[in-house]
Amino acid sequence: MKILHISSLAALVFLGACATTSQPVLQGHLDERLGTATRTNITAHFVAPSAAQKANTFIPADPARTALARKDYEEGSLPVPRSGGN
Repeated sequence: MKILHISSLAALVFLGACATTSQPVLQGHLDERLGTATRTNITAHFVAPSAAQKANTFIPADPARTALARKDYEEGSLPVPRSGGN
């Protein structure tokens, strides 16, 4: 019982020391540019496309390729990749 009281008192002392720091641990040690790339990427996605950009982004679906992909999926077969990236 005495050991429990001593260990509890020691834990409170150590936790109290952690809670009384005057500033956050990494304050002043981090680069001020930290997060700039993330913020830039987020703002890039919030830009609405112009009418010309909207007109040039539609890619019509190819029913033959869709049917082939569905058939390959249902059969569990892996198609051989075509050269040229198409």
